[in-house]
Amino acid sequence: MKRRIGGLMACVATALLVACGGGGGSDGASPEALCNSIGTQPKILNGTSCGQPERSSVILLEIATGSGSARCSGTLLTPTKVLTAAHCLPAGTRRVLAGAWSADGSVVGIVASGWAVHPQFQRTSSQLVNDAAVVFLSSPLPNTTMGVLVSEPSAIGQSVFIAGWGEPGFDLAVGAATLGRVNDINVGYTYSGDLANTCSGDSGGPAYRSVGGRAGVVGITSSGTVAGCGKGDLSLFTNVQGGAVINFIRTQAPDATYF
Repeated sequence: MKRRIGGLMACVATALLVACGGGGGSDGASPEALCNSIGTQPKILNGTSCGQPERSSVILLEIATGSGSARCSGTLLTPTKVLTAAHCLPAGTRRVLAGAWSADGSVVGIVASGWAVHPQFQRTSSQLVNDAAVVFLSSPLPNTTMGVLVSEPSAIGQSVFIAGWGEPGFDLAVGAATLGRVNDINVGYTYSGDLANTCSGDSGGPAYRSVGGRAGVVGITSSGTVAGCGKGDLSLFTNVQGGAVINFIRTQAPDATYF
């Protein structure tokens, strides 16, 4: 089982002008629709790489540990609370920065004042259980926030958006996928090579649906099974609607939007 944590990347770098961190394909949705789902616009014509990260609810996180640093993604639930994956915050995590972007493409790191990892997070041979965490920022981000969808349960065959700051471009990108697996622990699909897939650096980012014109998180990018995230990858997302996870999120972010 591979984890979706990206490699070393300075959070004070400027935006990379490369395409498609979240994979291609749009399940019939245009690039405009994909990027608009997180409040941004396509950066490259006919691509799914999105500009205007200063508007997006999908946040770049830089995590420093005793052995180095890595990047993950997260979802801004409130101006100071970012939902991400528990495996992004291993024991020994020293510092977490959230990317705060300006319209000119520059970025500074907002230091986290703390973080909470799901107390029942565990690794098994086949999946990560309760792979959820909330990062608390020392200063608010002005970006759009995203709610948590609790009114409509996930189901096999549903289309979802996926987004993150991962490979191949380590750039903000959005794609679409169709759920083929739903249980209390996770939602996910086996990647066929069509539509989109998450990869390294996308860990902690959202799988989400649009209901009544509002985007709502239904999953947290957690794990996969194929190196390089290619065809045949079993791509799993923590089911935020599962009892243990939604209770944790409500406890840590009671001021988030639940709909």
